Order: sequence, then C-alpha cells, then structure tokens
Amino acid sequence: MALPRILLVTSELFPEFGVPTAGGGVRAQQLYHSIQEKGYSVELALWRPAAEYKSLPDWATRYLYSQPYLDGTIEQADPDIVLSESWECLSHLKHDDNRIYIVDCPGPLVLENLVGREPNLRGYIHHKIRTLARMDAVLCPSSRMKSYLTGYLTLAGWQPNDSKRLIEVPISLPEETPVRSPRKPDNPLQFFMGGVNWSWHRTSEWLTKLGDWFGSEEGRGTLSVRMGHHPLLPPESEAPFENLKRHPSIRFSELTDFDTLTQELLGMDVAIDWSPVHFERNLATPFRIINYLWCGLPVIVRPHLEVSGLIHEYGAGWVVESWEELEDLLTSLHANPSLVEKPSMQAQRLAREKFSWPSAHSGLMEFFENPSLRDKKPSYLMHAAQTFRDYQLELEQRNVGYKAMEEELGQIRQRLSEFEADANAYRNLKQRFHYRLWKKIFG
Repeated sequence: MALPRILLVTSELFPEFGVPTAGGGVRAQQLYHSIQEKGYSVELALWRPAAEYKSLPDWATRYLYSQPYLDGTIEQADPDIVLSESWECLSHLKHDDNRIYIVDCPGPLVLENLVGREPNLRGYIHHKIRTLARMDAVLCPSSRMKSYLTGYLTLAGWQPNDSKRLIEVPISLPEETPVRSPRKPDNPLQFFMGGVNWSWHRTSEWLTKLGDWFGSEEGRGTLSVRMGHHPLLPPESEAPFENLKRHPSIRFSELTDFDTLTQELLGMDVAIDWSPVHFERNLATPFRIINYLWCGLPVIVRPHLEVSGLIHEYGAGWVVESWEELEDLLTSLHANPSLVEKPSMQAQRLAREKFSWPSAHSGLMEFFENPSLRDKKPSYLMHAAQTFRDYQLELEQRNVGYKAMEEELGQIRQRLSEFEADANAYRNLKQRFHYRLWKKIFG
C-alpha cells in the first residue's frame, strides 16, 4: 500500500533557513525532517507573509498560502494528510473535504492570549473549538497539555474512544547532541537567558534584578541575554529591552539564527529561566529550555514548570522556588564552578533520552501507519448554534405576533380617534342647539 502524502502547514520559518525564528518554527522543522526520514513524501505550505523578501530554497516556497485561500493551496498540493504546526493556521479553512487533518498544539494559546490581554478572547476560543471539531488527530508535547486539551476536545465533540487520537509528541531536537569543549577551570561562570520576549513571561523585572546581583560584587561571572520580539509580529513594547540594554552587568544581544545561537550556548555554563507562576507557564514546555539541555547547559528553573521534575530527576540543573534560594545557589556556584560539570553532562543525557527525535515522534508515526478519519460528532458549538437558532425562530415567531398585535392596536387607536372625533362633533352640535333654543325663548 502506498504511503500517504503529507502537507505540513506552518506560519513559522524553519531554523535551517538561517533567519531568527520562534519555537513554532523549530517544532515544524523537527516534524518535517522526522516524517521525511521515515520515507514519507512531505511538502511544505508556508505562510506567504513569512516567506516574502527572504531567500528560501525552492522546496520551501512551492506552496505559499494566504489565510483566506488556504483551502485552495491544500487543493493544489492534493495531500492525503494535512498536518498543521498550529490550530490557528487551520482556523481559516472554509470547506470540508475527505482528507485527514492533524493539528499540533505545542502550547496553551488561549491562556497565552488571556495573560497577553487578547481583546477578542471569546472569539478566539470559539475558533479553537471549531477547528478542533474538524481534526482527526491532535498532537501535544506533554501530559499536562494532554489534560488541558481534553476539555477543549470534549467541547469540540470528541468522544471518549477518540483518546488514542490525542498523541503526545514531546518537544525534541536531533538525537546527536553538539560537542562541548572542556571548561577552563579558572574562567568565571557564564550564565545565559534568551528567547522570544512575550508579555506573559515578565522577564524584564527579574532579569534586571539578576543583573543587579551580578554587578553587586566583582568576579560573579557574566549574564548574557539574547532576546527579541517574535520575528513575524509587531513589537509589544521597547521599554523592557531598553532597560536591559543599558544595564551595566548584562550583555544584551538581539535574536539570531539557530546555528549561531547553538554555538553561543556551547560557550555558556548555566542557563536560567525564572518563569512567573500562572496557568500558562504551568502548562508550557518552553523550547528554549530543551535547547539549553541539548547544548549541555544545566538549567535553573522553578518547580511549577513540568520539565522541572525531569531536570531534578536527571540532575540536569537545579529547581529552586524563592529568589533567596536562587541567590544562595548562584553564590555556591560562584564559589565552586566545578559544580556545573556533572549537571552539564546530565543535561545532554536528558535531552537525548526524553527530548530527541525520531524516538519522540513514535506516536505520530504509528498513526501514519494506519491513518483514518475520525467519526465526528456534533460539537458543543454546533449544539449551541442550534439552540440559538431555535431561540431565534421563537423570537421571530413572537416578533410576527407582536407586529400583528401592533397593527391591531393601531386599528383600535384609529377607531378610538374616530369615535372621539364623532363625540366632539356631537358635543358641539348639542351646545349650538341649546344656545339657539335659549335665544329663541328669552331673546
């Protein structure tokens, strides 16, 4: 039997294109090459605005799509399976067909928009449920995200026996980790934090505070920060960057391409990700942390991140809760830099064993071996829409009755007005008759 032909839809650029990108682009590239290595024919459908004015290989620009015409691009490519890097991409579909649709949900986008103050959150949730209702399989990176998505899938009409179609596919990088050079024992430790700056990460405040700690005493090492806006989105604010750029103890750089970033990380000793505590961060598996581990950087994280359990289990970094604990740990590492050597090796071991492809993509490959359409049931939105339609019909019927009553009431008012006019005329006539009679008698 011929292998299914696959179209990968993404709005993000691949790291191999040599341009700054976000985690979605890395995720899409992982999926593309993992599928390709298994012998499947896979084509790329790239969002046209992302590709414009960039030098990209021909295979990457064969199917450029615009959101209003995504259906046409899919029809042109004519795949058996459509796999999307995000549900947002497929929310622009207008027509049904008999293809198999798979969507990747690497992060809780609704919660991102909630903490990011999306002005039309209810509409956003509506589009997510509507899109998931059409899907035949859904990918997610972790057990927490799996639980999170179950509620949305239930609203989208998924049934309990559809659970096998919710496939866990961890964030991953190639199995072969990059080679680190031995650390020179006399060099001060170099700490790193980087990635796309999102408003809900709230990085500026704690990075400034961390920079103050590094600057409060000589010889405490260096703090490098490589951060910027999402390459395809308008900047939210320049203020946080300006504060960090001016800080005397922070070496600030803008986002760069993946290969340059990898080489930079191989020269660092420790990464820090002091994520704020809220629902979105509790569910997220930040790609930046997986990248740190892959490059051999032990990571300092807080316990609410799901990956913190594995970091603690493997000894691939440190899990600390309070800022005081963080300062104590930094002081200890500063006094004894050799403490980072074993965690560095364990970081790459963790990346190889838990966050590497193709092994991390086994669940998806099993689905490709026997792909099938899901037996779709009406979603909550369809039920709600039918309920609203019933209410609308009832209101329309009542409205017809109200209009008939208004017409009848108008006729009654008209008749009352006529009766009143007749009564007034009669009163006038009666008064004139009495006056003439009085004049005749007494005149």
